[in-house]
Amino acid sequence: MLSVEDANKIIAFLSAAYLATEDAEAREEFHRLANELRKSSGQPLE
Repeated sequence: MLSVEDANKIIAFLSAAYLATEDAEAREEFHRLANELRKSSGQPLE
């Protein structure tokens, strides 16, 4: 299982990438990846 701290570090990176693009498909993928990290670390999905 991934620690919450490590997951949140990666999610912060994905969030920056999400905000840096206007491509809807890329944003959807960044969101999906962040939710996978949340699941892996036992956090609620957003």
